Amino acid sequence: MITQRHRETRFSLPAGAIAAGLATIIIAASAAAQAPAAGAERAPEPSMPDESVRLLIVAPAELADALGEYIEFKRQRLGSAQLVLLEEAINAGELAALNSSDERLDDPARLKHCLFNQWRSMHITHVLLVGDADVLPVRYMVLDRKTEPAFDYAFYPSDLYYADLAKADGSFEDWNGRKDDFHAGYFGEVRGEANKNDPINFDRVDYRPEIAVGRWPVSNAEAARAVAAKSMRYEQALESRGSEGRAKAALIAVDGWVDARANLDRVASRLGDEWIVEKRYYHDASIPAEAPPPPDEAQLVDLLNRGVDLLIHTGHGSDNAWAGCLSTNTLEKIEASDQLPVMFSVGCSTARFATLPPYEAYADASAGVHAGTNNGEVFTAPPSPPSPYATGQYNMTGLGEAFLRHPDRGCVAYIGCNTGSQPCALTLLDGFSTELARPRDDGAPARVGDCWKAAVVHYCDAEHLDTIQPDAGWYPASIFFQGMKFMLFGDPTLPLARSSVPSE
Repeated sequence: MITQRHRETRFSLPAGAIAAGLATIIIAASAAAQAPAAGAERAPEPSMPDESVRLLIVAPAELADALGEYIEFKRQRLGSAQLVLLEEAINAGELAALNSSDERLDDPARLKHCLFNQWRSMHITHVLLVGDADVLPVRYMVLDRKTEPAFDYAFYPSDLYYADLAKADGSFEDWNGRKDDFHAGYFGEVRGEANKNDPINFDRVDYRPEIAVGRWPVSNAEAARAVAAKSMRYEQALESRGSEGRAKAALIAVDGWVDARANLDRVASRLGDEWIVEKRYYHDASIPAEAPPPPDEAQLVDLLNRGVDLLIHTGHGSDNAWAGCLSTNTLEKIEASDQLPVMFSVGCSTARFATLPPYEAYADASAGVHAGTNNGEVFTAPPSPPSPYATGQYNMTGLGEAFLRHPDRGCVAYIGCNTGSQPCALTLLDGFSTELARPRDDGAPARVGDCWKAAVVHYCDAEHLDTIQPDAGWYPASIFFQGMKFMLFGDPTLPLARSSVPSE
């Protein structure tokens, strides 16, 4: 079934020509979008493209025209950078699934089949999804969160779905191991909070990503063009710097959450002498009087205006703020710059992205409309799964989106949680910083998507997700789906700053 949203763009390909057909689509779409805008200066070519990186950009047709200069820019720097239109990817994905066991193909499943096929046939390594929740489909995973009015179910957006393409045996990973009854419409189902006798990994998802996936949460061509231009300026600024001097990191620990100062000290230790690390920790009796001041908005504005390459936050968060030190209102206090950071927050909700059913109002996959339990709705059966498109009032936003979308302030990439996070998210930070600090003999830069992909793999192993079992409480289930609810906003191929230690 083709959804109403994309019905008019359907086309037909012979099932045996899926790989070749999609390759034709990619070439045609890229040719249509690759020419720079009239009057635009051609970006200087770097000396040596990174042939190990093969980037696929997926964008709705309405946004594709804004990406031509960016695609050409990335082609000069990577082994491959191609565009495929979302509408064609969805149609091609349906054809790719003809011989699969999928019984329920919605747009996220179709898109994932397309990505799986491109991973196998074209060896893509990175995918940039261009589109907010209202224009590029969202996969919601499911938790048996114990909330009686919600019939003990909750849905959370998860772009990990698009990165975890294959099972351990290489077959397609549909995140839908249980297809009986209503479970056929529940993906990435996690249990262990309300249901103690079922496995936590109820859908038997593989979890470990095959590719690095990031998203630009933009809804129109103007916003896409602004993020593209910002990302190009950032990368050109890094190329101009080369490895001169040392990269700069700022580590933020805010009071009131768990004490993560030792975790941040370990991050600093991993980064080593190649990085200048500034710490802004909350104060207590363990902090010497001469220590740098604790984090507040003035401190964060000062750090950002002086230039920082990596900004890491631990502490409470909300949709629009890092508690006590940074908010969307701070953006206008920050100076425009091409030296913008990659930001990583382990706090709650700062990568807010879309509505959170069935607590909040939502439209379901059958076009039904729900007020949500926060507004008095009571579910007496498993809630209908949400639509993969969160449009209008259902398309929420937050700090991460605002900082990425601002044309010349904020950040170039943002990693954060789209709902409540727990302290086990610090394990994701451990994995990210370990990959960032890993020596690279080939001289290639660390890329934000590779560091995030490594973080998820590390999390699977360190938190023992393969063997985790329910207990009397709620935390084991939260441990399991922690990595599912974190988002990477930004191009996953963006390089992080490199350093050289000054010679003695």
